[in-house]
Amino acid sequence: MLAAALPFALQSCGLGGGESNSSQSVPNSRTQQAPQTHFSMKILNANPESVGRNGDKFNLNISGDGTVEADSVVIKVDGVKTATLPKGESSFLIETAALRCGRIPVNVQIFLPGGECEYCSQSLMLYSDIVPERRTYRIVATYPHDVAAYTQGLVYEDGAFYESTGLHRKSSLRKVTVDKGTILQSVNLEDEYFGEGLAMIGDRLFQLTWQSYKGFVYDKRTFERIREFNIGTEGWGLSALGSDTLILTSGSENLYFIEPEGFSTVKTIQVCDNLATVTRLNETEVVDGRLLANIYQTDMIAEIDYHTGKVLSYIDLTGLLPDNMRTDDTDVLNGIAYDAKGDRLYVTGKNWPKVYQIKILSDKK
Repeated sequence: MLAAALPFALQSCGLGGGESNSSQSVPNSRTQQAPQTHFSMKILNANPESVGRNGDKFNLNISGDGTVEADSVVIKVDGVKTATLPKGESSFLIETAALRCGRIPVNVQIFLPGGECEYCSQSLMLYSDIVPERRTYRIVATYPHDVAAYTQGLVYEDGAFYESTGLHRKSSLRKVTVDKGTILQSVNLEDEYFGEGLAMIGDRLFQLTWQSYKGFVYDKRTFERIREFNIGTEGWGLSALGSDTLILTSGSENLYFIEPEGFSTVKTIQVCDNLATVTRLNETEVVDGRLLANIYQTDMIAEIDYHTGKVLSYIDLTGLLPDNMRTDDTDVLNGIAYDAKGDRLYVTGKNWPKVYQIKILSDKK
């Protein structure tokens, strides 16, 4: 059935006089009646056999009740003005090859005679048109890691790791040497905070907390806490995209693009492979123009095109930490750091005794 294969958000229509994305307001049942609407919209995949992927084409049709004729219709797809239909036209073919994957809002503004407008909105769900490559790894080098460190975030710079560790009453920010794992600098979080993802921009470190909806900014040299900031979701992973953007994960399929001054969300992108959305995204790292993300409670790292949300490959790190190094306290794979100058990729886990420098391989090698 098409309805099962292509989940849509609830359609909404409303009447108003200005630009809007939205649905109509709910009237007071004692004093108001719902504004009369004359138009509705429907979106269907032109290929009824498809589950809805990038590249599919969708038929958008607008129908009226026959009492009024629209002067024109403006269509926005994913927030971008895509088409203006002149009087008498009521259908449009939505091309999706250039769109991101995930849930795509489609908003329609219908201009009526007399200057009023009606609004309709619906969304379509696009999975990726890419079948992810399956990749493996080769260990290049092994380094000691504090087995008491519940690693949540990992950043590399100049021969040292900056590490955020978690758990209540045990969370910290620390700087450690790569070669010996020596702790050079450390500061503990207050007992009520559970440390999470970590990112570096210039001389500042940005650290998330898990369920406190709060993060901290530190001076990289002194570990002095410069300021706090609020986030509208749980904090899981954090990475820097250049000097003006942070990418935040929350354990869902969402990537939140945050500007690091006011900490507002610039945009949100869902991560999908060719079959479904990909959830439990955790620690992340930007590597060669792609985002690597630990998938929580698995040995998998997803390689993501962060522009589109498409999963390009799954990197299977099964067996990285040998069974004879595991204890009852050993937890899951988590922690990715990249030395861009040396092209070295490091991974570790929560309460792991080792950090591994690895090389990612194609499954054909």
